[in-house]
Amino acid sequence: MRDGKHHNIPMRRLLSSLLVLAVAGLATEPQPAEAGDALDEYFRGKVTALDEKTKTITLKYDFRKKDQIKDWRDEIPYRIQRRKDQKMSWYDTKIEIIGNSGARHKAEWMGDVMVTATFTPDMERDFGGYLQPVTLTEDFASFTFVETFFHAFDGSAGGLNSIIKFGAQWREGDSGDEFIGFRYVSRKPPKKAPAKGNPIRASFGIRKKKQFFFTLPEYELKGSDRGKKLKRFFVGFYAIKGRLFVDNVEITGRLSTDWMKREGVELRTAEPIGGGEEGIDEETQELMTKHKQGKRKPINGLLDILKDDGRSAAVHEAVVTCLSTGPKRAVLNVRDLLYSPVEKVREFGIRIIKTQLGKDYGYRPGSSEKSRSKAVQKLNDDLKKNPGLLEG
Repeated sequence: MRDGKHHNIPMRRLLSSLLVLAVAGLATEPQPAEAGDALDEYFRGKVTALDEKTKTITLKYDFRKKDQIKDWRDEIPYRIQRRKDQKMSWYDTKIEIIGNSGARHKAEWMGDVMVTATFTPDMERDFGGYLQPVTLTEDFASFTFVETFFHAFDGSAGGLNSIIKFGAQWREGDSGDEFIGFRYVSRKPPKKAPAKGNPIRASFGIRKKKQFFFTLPEYELKGSDRGKKLKRFFVGFYAIKGRLFVDNVEITGRLSTDWMKREGVELRTAEPIGGGEEGIDEETQELMTKHKQGKRKPINGLLDILKDDGRSAAVHEAVVTCLSTGPKRAVLNVRDLLYSPVEKVREFGIRIIKTQLGKDYGYRPGSSEKSRSKAVQKLNDDLKKNPGLLEG
């Protein structure tokens, strides 16, 4: 009995120790890692494609919502004195860049990339896109419309659409502070110079990990990356001594794996990818419904949709049909489309007017500006003489 009493004490201690060890064992078991953000949770732009095999994604920014600008930074890769009014901001469903400034996407990319955008300049030269090393060194590439600023450093006349690669190794000793040093990759004079307010759809980027390309409406420039190769980089847009609007941006490429780890971003989407824009969005549907009810305010919103090259063909056709079926007084607003610098938008305008009034007044969307102006004058004269045309 005496021995039994003495053995009860270590037994209790043993059970207590085993319990402590069990709890400690549970605490040290590996816990599931916290999931990172999905692509469509992290970016404000829309993920329209994801190829898990190649790890390639496509991000689209239409800037209809102001918060999309949060994915962009006010950055430029080159040396230039900052202007007091310089800024990058959201303005009327577009990125607004007031030079000397730029808009740089926040993600780091690697390998091949293609950036497509609509450039609407309030200037005639020295604007475009760029690719900048993530190290923020000066070994960047520019894709420039009617480049003159950098040409000035080597005494060239300039004025060419250009792909240029920069690097300190090409800097000349007696150069000013703004000069970095560069080499031309490809350049060619424009067949038609950019005009203020005229949108230009263009693409730039890297193919096969070493070839730059700059695809313009007139032709394509291309050439090999020179100097220190761009492997991981930022993408962006810029303007020098002017004002530029950028809209309907699409970036297709691979995100840097190091950047994704640092940011806690995973190559997945929280919601299914619908591809492009399908069907009619609620905003457009609401505008069309109100227009059919005879309300006047929706007309300008519907015309803006027809001017937006980021909308799908299905949405454009739905709006054209809506405006073609009445009320006829919409013709007074639709006339504005006939003055658009974009032929497709002019086509929308005359289709609506012809359906509403039964005639096109000889207006041809692809004809000269002089010819189009004469046709619009005929339309205006007819409406003035016959106001009853707008009844119904």
